[in-house]
Amino acid sequence: MKTEYNYQIGEDIKTITVERDGDRFLVTVGDKTYNVAAKQLVNGQLSLELDGRRLQAYVAHNNRRRYVAMAGETWVLKRPEAQRRRRGPGAAAGAGSGGLEASMPGLVLDVQVAEGDHVERGQTLVLLEAMKMELRISAPYAGQVRKVHCTAGQVVERGQVLVELEA
Repeated sequence: MKTEYNYQIGEDIKTITVERDGDRFLVTVGDKTYNVAAKQLVNGQLSLELDGRRLQAYVAHNNRRRYVAMAGETWVLKRPEAQRRRRGPGAAAGAGSGGLEASMPGLVLDVQVAEGDHVERGQTLVLLEAMKMELRISAPYAGQVRKVHCTAGQVVERGQVLVELEA
């Protein structure tokens, strides 16, 4: 199965494709393809062998985004709209209402909304620190904050609901 992601560098949007090849992956970035072996460790940590080089990466996700930290850089990857729709019913919450969850265990650095606040799509709701990365938990659609389930300084577990949002 081939998965496609987009990432932005300045004003340019680039594409990354990831395709399983037996027990390895073919990762294509632009016009270059890498042969990658990945071993999943704990809490989003990966041990990678990339064309003979060993690297460590950290991966977290928040709704439709993946955050990849590797070699001192962090990339935000988003799945294209058409590919997300193919996932089928029940695969992700629709534009109705729902809870935004912690994608990995971490420390809440800041809660930037309160119950009753109106938010725009993409607005940062919570800042979370996990595995030396700062993750922004953003609103997937415009709506109203129904309930806030976390406070600054709180340690949260993976899957814990942080904010409930209603369209």
